[in-house]
Amino acid sequence: MEIPKFLIERYQFWKKNTFEDYKKIYEQASKTQQKPIAMIITCCDSRILENSMFGGNVGDYFIHRNIANIVPSKNDKDQNIQTLSAIEYALKVLKIQNLIILGHSNCGGVEYSYKKLLDKKNINDFEYINEWTSCLQNSYNNIPNDLLETEKITFFEQENIKQSIKNLREYDFIDKLINENKLNVVGLWYQINSGLIKFLDNNSFIDLD
Repeated sequence: MEIPKFLIERYQFWKKNTFEDYKKIYEQASKTQQKPIAMIITCCDSRILENSMFGGNVGDYFIHRNIANIVPSKNDKDQNIQTLSAIEYALKVLKIQNLIILGHSNCGGVEYSYKKLLDKKNINDFEYINEWTSCLQNSYNNIPNDLLETEKITFFEQENIKQSIKNLREYDFIDKLINENKLNVVGLWYQINSGLIKFLDNNSFIDLD
């Protein structure tokens, strides 16, 4: 296999420019353990640039990505190992005090799950995606019937963030940190076309602007 040309060109540009500008920071970072100011759990979607959105510098954010930014329930034993191992490392080893669930509009994982749960005929031959998105069942069940179709998907995206935060508290070590005020959990929803971010406040999403 060959390295794509675009990868080489972009790396060379980064090395000559961005890396040089932050060379001292990289050198210092290599000598000490990382100390992120927050962990961000977000979607694999390539349109989500969390470091750019929140002005991330080297070592600022500990990032975990998965399809549809899900934190599985403790009951979903077959699905939770990857995400929970990242969370465990972030909280127990790195002692991170802020955990952010960052969802977004136009989420392909949520939309696929919506169509799949709405009509079983919409299920594709996805062995792993079907298993993973089964975690969204509870969030789907909470969608009101009186919404327009696009509103239902937006509600589903935001409800998934709420459910993920609820699921976090099922894990004793996480719940303990929250109760002791040693962990701050934040829910955010990002609208791709406008740049708007909404934050979860008392079970409602409010504009961050």
